[in-house]
Amino acid sequence: MFLIVHNPLSNNKKSKKNTSRMVKFFKKNSIPFVLRSTLKIDNLNDFLDKSPKLTDILYLGGDGSINYLINNVDVSKIKQNIYFAKSGSGNDLFRSLKQVNKADVTIGEAKTNSGSVYFINGAGIGIDSLICHYVNNDVNKSKVSYFKNFFKAIFKFKRTTMEITVDGETHKFEKAYFVAIQNGKYFGGGMKVAPFADISSDDFEVCIAHNLNNFLIQILFMTIYSGMHRYFKRFATFLKGKEITIKLPEDHYFQTDGEVHESVNTIHIKKLKSRKIIAFNKKEFRQKVAKKFHSN
Repeated sequence: MFLIVHNPLSNNKKSKKNTSRMVKFFKKNSIPFVLRSTLKIDNLNDFLDKSPKLTDILYLGGDGSINYLINNVDVSKIKQNIYFAKSGSGNDLFRSLKQVNKADVTIGEAKTNSGSVYFINGAGIGIDSLICHYVNNDVNKSKVSYFKNFFKAIFKFKRTTMEITVDGETHKFEKAYFVAIQNGKYFGGGMKVAPFADISSDDFEVCIAHNLNNFLIQILFMTIYSGMHRYFKRFATFLKGKEITIKLPEDHYFQTDGEVHESVNTIHIKKLKSRKIIAFNKKEFRQKVAKKFHSN
């Protein structure tokens, strides 16, 4: 039996339509399930321990929903298969996951001067985090919210110096706008900031935007959607490694999977654990998963 977990607050509370469509799909294909809201499950690990008939989990939500999951549940102790289906406004992790169908996805730990948090798609500090701050406070979120709030952030953000150490080797970047530490390829609702990233790798891909002014950062952001910024080596530097330390001379917003944390100036990132996650695909689901339940 499937446990379908949905977040009614996801996608600016528009996720109910996606949940309804998923319920109809399960009923149409005669797949047994129970539906639960993330708001109604206090402890998912305890809930699963008390429900031995549950063999699989379908988690509906966006990047924020799965960030909430990994920060509140020990997913390494979940014995059931975990499927992930997009139902948010960003869905950047799902974009990377569906390209490989399933993977042992790395979960990163970010220790900062303001506390520790986990992330699964990516983390960053700089103008991207300020944009996320604006997006999260936007009452009318949409697919273009990140792009729209980027221009708002340009006039507020002040370039800074970043000292970044990757696997023991230290680099210093002047006039920097952001550093993104990525597990997945995308951030900001489909911007291919880390074109070489592998969600199952122990290495994180690090992208630093530097030596820029307000005009050039706009040009660079336009190229990030396709990943073409990787050719602008004077302004975009890519590093790869297992442990990353970032130091800034002043406090900034810091984001993990789009969730924003305030007053951060020092970050240390490394792999915490990994967990197999399967991208939900209706066609493959009918052919393999649904038949499994029908044969029982």
